[in-house]
Amino acid sequence: MELLQPIDLPCERIEGATTAGGLAGADDKPRGPAASHDLAALLRAVLGTRWSLLHPHIQARFELPPGQAQAEYVGNMHQVRCTRLGGVFARLIRYARVLPHHNADEVPFRFDVKPMARGLGWIKTRTYHFVDEVFSFRSRMLLGENGQLLEHFGGGLGMRVRLEVLPNRLVFVDDGYFLHWRGLRLPLPKPFWPGRFVLVHRDLDAEHFEVSIDVSHPWFGPLFHQDGSFERMGGRVD
Repeated sequence: MELLQPIDLPCERIEGATTAGGLAGADDKPRGPAASHDLAALLRAVLGTRWSLLHPHIQARFELPPGQAQAEYVGNMHQVRCTRLGGVFARLIRYARVLPHHNADEVPFRFDVKPMARGLGWIKTRTYHFVDEVFSFRSRMLLGENGQLLEHFGGGLGMRVRLEVLPNRLVFVDDGYFLHWRGLRLPLPKPFWPGRFVLVHRDLDAEHFEVSIDVSHPWFGPLFHQDGSFERMGGRVD
């Protein structure tokens, strides 16, 4: 186990995309402001000059007006799918509540994002309203010292995240996984990775957007797929 040192991992690219540089640094403390009320501050810090390439609707979707505590997005996951092997994997890491093991259509979904009280980052809560279960989980997304995005899930699982800017889209791609505990990070060997994670945020108009999520293992192929359409609500006011 090491103390949050940079880890060299191969950086695969999405065709036609530009890639954020840098790996996670020596700790989870950002180089930028200690904290920010605006959710967009995290994306600006990671994207740098590429922020201007991001569609204005997507930029606005992550901005918080004064007095608004969080951004709230609601809609339906039109498809929630996992293979048999994906379902087994989801049950094995159910303690972390990262991936649902369900197969369902038109699942009401809510996604809340609020700024962290300390540091530059987000607290994200996702809630799936399945017929027989409400499946909810929370994660923290924050800026590493070297400017790379880190996401901490429950149960000690973590993921480095790379952002890709495409026309009308913002893409979140994993850049490797780790286990974290009390400021320590243990690199997770590639054979134990859950698979290549890709989330695509596609703008439809000023109010609506689509999201697709895919997890594909290099040995076992596709494990999870989700896609849905959403809109941003007015948000909670302090």
